[in-house]
Amino acid sequence: MAATDTPTPLGVRDRWVTAGLLGIGLVTFAISASTTNLILSELMTAMRVELYHIHWVVTANSIARTITIPALGWLSGRFGPRTLYLLCLGLFTVGSLGSALAWDWTSLLFFRILTGAGGGMIPPLSMAIFYQIFPPHQRGMALGLSLMGWSIGPSIGPLSGGYLLEFASWRVIYFMIVPLSALGVGLTWLFLPPLRRPDRRRLDVYGLCAVAVMIITFLVALSQGRREGWDSSYIQILLAIATVSAVAFVIIEFCHPEPLVELRLFRSPQFIMAVSVMCLTTMAFRSTGPMFPVLMQRMLGFEPLLVAWTMLPSQIIYGVCVFWVGRLSDRLAPQLLVVGGLLLYASTFMHFSGITIWTTAWTMTTFLTFRFIAEAFIVSPNNLSALRALPEHQVMMASGLIGLARSISNTLGPAVSAVFWDQRYGRHLQILGENSPADSFGFTGVVREFTNSLVWMGEIAALVPVQTMALVGRLFRDEASVLAWQDYILFNGLVVLVALLPALLTEVRFGRPAQAKVDAPEADAELAVQDVPDKTASPSRVEADTRSPAPSRI
Repeated sequence: MAATDTPTPLGVRDRWVTAGLLGIGLVTFAISASTTNLILSELMTAMRVELYHIHWVVTANSIARTITIPALGWLSGRFGPRTLYLLCLGLFTVGSLGSALAWDWTSLLFFRILTGAGGGMIPPLSMAIFYQIFPPHQRGMALGLSLMGWSIGPSIGPLSGGYLLEFASWRVIYFMIVPLSALGVGLTWLFLPPLRRPDRRRLDVYGLCAVAVMIITFLVALSQGRREGWDSSYIQILLAIATVSAVAFVIIEFCHPEPLVELRLFRSPQFIMAVSVMCLTTMAFRSTGPMFPVLMQRMLGFEPLLVAWTMLPSQIIYGVCVFWVGRLSDRLAPQLLVVGGLLLYASTFMHFSGITIWTTAWTMTTFLTFRFIAEAFIVSPNNLSALRALPEHQVMMASGLIGLARSISNTLGPAVSAVFWDQRYGRHLQILGENSPADSFGFTGVVREFTNSLVWMGEIAALVPVQTMALVGRLFRDEASVLAWQDYILFNGLVVLVALLPALLTEVRFGRPAQAKVDAPEADAELAVQDVPDKTASPSRVEADTRSPAPSRI
């Protein structure tokens, strides 16, 4: 039995109360995601673990977060969106508190897995609820609101965490999340109104096992590929298992009458194009997350606090832009905004691809500001295009599918970028060595200047030749690093340019024209629908809606 294709009819007051409560969870999740990397070095010392093991603090959380996302459609039908959101936020709070109180390495990993399992579904579940509680002519704004947490969280998380770490241990990073998330649990329990429950399905056990094996092996391979070597038998076995599991998962889902993930949603060409744009842009966006702080610290020599202040203005501007772009997407074709954002992003990266060691913090702030403005023009309108392409009762399942693709792209993007940077760095180092023979005039001139400087500084004569060659080697490495970063920035912009093709095809109608979509007026009465499936729609209606997705409103 299917739910009707009408939005959840909440009144104006309940609608904004729901938006505020969902916002608390999204901000809390964003703070947690943006602060964990601050404490990795301290964790190595406190927990007495090696560098080889410390990455599991991030990897285990990421795997748990990704595994739970495919079950969003089934869990929302089983418990209802309101109860499921409460459970997710509660589990996230318990996991954060347990991480702060962890007594050894094993307990810390357990609670990080718990945090990931609870927090993983918060973004896609919130996106689906935001989309459904607002009338069609305000859904662009609603999706913009759902992304503001990614402005507030990274704005206050690293700064406040960095300051607190000056006076306290690593545990403060997890402790500072608990009050806000606990407040969110309490307020959600008291004030979140009932929401429409999607269809209740049987659990697809075989599909869940297949997707779990695929996600675990694939993410572990991506996280350890650089360390173990991409051509090592360990990584190749993991990738082979992931491939076989992925094929098995697709077969199971298409054969199962009530699949865990409704892959038949890809019958909509508009949905396919929007998801393609999302995957490509997410790989580009998220790879800059860990890479740019490294760039600013290693190449430009910025202190961690200066890095945080450099990134702060762009995060704030992103929050403002994503809301106004969301409102704009209710009045203009989302496709136009996405294409404009892609062009702005690509041109920004190409313009700033000539950065050097003399690049200032102000230049980096300008660079990041344009980068986040472009992202604001892409993400929310593209999400709107993806969800508009489907009937109302498929929105929750589609949000889970989008969340799964986004989570995998989040991991794939940094891995691909790191491999690309390593290869370009090695290649440039080789070229510099080949083009600077020891008997060339320029090379001998540099060696002579370094030697004279070291002698003038009073270094021991016997050590001067060794120190000179060390300085020359460092000079080569620094130059190769600069060239590799320039190549990486250009590569990142080109990846986004590739997304232009599916973006241009997002609004193109393939085959049979879809039924028109009518904007519903905003409800004035305060009305809520209980957490029970609606029984008014017939199976034939569901089948027809799946075959003929509704067009986007231009």
